[in-house]
Amino acid sequence: MTRVLAYDLGGSSLRVAVVSAGNEILQMVRTPMRIPKGHDGSYEVDPNEWWDAFVEGCQSLAGQGADLASVEAIAGCGFTRTQVPVGRNGDAVHPAITFQDFRGTRALADYLSEASDDLGQRYDGLSPFHPVARLLWLRTRTPDVWNLVEKILEPKDYINFRLTGEIASDRISQNAARSFFEAIAKDTKSQQALGFDDTVLPTAGSPFDEIGCVRRDIPGLSALAGKPVICGSTDTWGSVLGSGAMVAETAYCISGTSDVSGILATECSLCEGLLTLRWAPGLWQIGGPSQGAATRLNWAVEKLAPGRSIIDVVAESVPKTGPTPIFLPYLEGERTPYWDKSLRGAFIGLDESQGTSDLVRAVCEGINFLSRVVLERAEAAAGSPARHICFAGGLSNNPLLCQLKADVADRPVFVAKHNESGLVGAACLAGNSADRLAAISSRLMEGGTWYRPSAASRAEIDNRFEAFKQSTDALRPVMRGLQERAMQQGNIK
Repeated sequence: MTRVLAYDLGGSSLRVAVVSAGNEILQMVRTPMRIPKGHDGSYEVDPNEWWDAFVEGCQSLAGQGADLASVEAIAGCGFTRTQVPVGRNGDAVHPAITFQDFRGTRALADYLSEASDDLGQRYDGLSPFHPVARLLWLRTRTPDVWNLVEKILEPKDYINFRLTGEIASDRISQNAARSFFEAIAKDTKSQQALGFDDTVLPTAGSPFDEIGCVRRDIPGLSALAGKPVICGSTDTWGSVLGSGAMVAETAYCISGTSDVSGILATECSLCEGLLTLRWAPGLWQIGGPSQGAATRLNWAVEKLAPGRSIIDVVAESVPKTGPTPIFLPYLEGERTPYWDKSLRGAFIGLDESQGTSDLVRAVCEGINFLSRVVLERAEAAAGSPARHICFAGGLSNNPLLCQLKADVADRPVFVAKHNESGLVGAACLAGNSADRLAAISSRLMEGGTWYRPSAASRAEIDNRFEAFKQSTDALRPVMRGLQERAMQQGNIK
């Protein structure tokens, strides 16, 4: 297709753009978004804010001179592990519960005490961050709201519904929830304890599916009326496609609000702490998301160098040599590979000679150490090392951080020539199909920049990586004890 209106909905921003057949971003609008944190472990946002931002973004594109009537399709991707409860008419009946939310901790524990004893062995993916834990919280803590729930949507599914009036999703976005229901399909006790079934989920097809056309009664979007809307998928899936990584034996790392990393493999291989998902026929993803990436760097700069730009602080910190502390980046618990809400951050090895640049360097390194933990586990499960890492997301725009990624991972790192992999990946869905993934990835690997790992720092980085893993293992029981005492005192619900 010659022109596609693409969108990429993330936790910190919504990007809407017109993308050409040659994957060029012709016009783009970025709208900042935020997910407020509640004192009770809640992370919620009104999904209508996403829709309003989408409409305003389209209008801004038109104001820049974009001819929206000339686009041939609309396709998007969005952040996942986020539940949007909607009623019978599709209206949101509760704020979206986003990926950081861990209020389902106690509801999940109560459920497991009533479910079959072996459920944990048959399905090891349950945690407070799992969609089922959030739905258990919604059902048990807000029963009046639960009675209004007809379906649970993902963020991009909500945008697509507002565009078309059709409720639909894709198999990748729905994998976590659907795999759980498959695990309890013959387990009556666990089904009864749950109190709901898989009818709460939307139908799931391919990211390439056309789900409907833009309604003709949407104020401000008349130029798009009748245009086909493509289903799309998660922001990770879209960004991996857009970065050129949707090929076996290729690793990926998408560093935006959070960090998502893994490897693509031709066989389904399970690994403790990682997510194994079928992303396409004959192609499996082994890896998963962390709780934060850019958010950790933002936190460090705001606390240690208030008023200064991240670019400037990174420029003076990443090249830092000499001893720096080890940073554990678990400021809000951690997802992959630990799935432990009690984990907390720490600087290990501080001394009085160290200052802001040492600590910021440690933060940048710690984010990458965690990504390396995931990558090494994924490679072991896949049975072969990755040939290279396709790096995308906001942090990939900084050459210093790209080189640091290559040095820490000890793998060549490739950054595509375009810096909006989510938008490009979404645009590639229009007029294509899953059997063309390899061809799409090959085309997107043309151009771009390679970063090679430095042999000079190999031994030092490997030693620090071992210290990172040892520190995490040693401090986990301490952190868990602190969180348990806080819960007993009523400071955490």
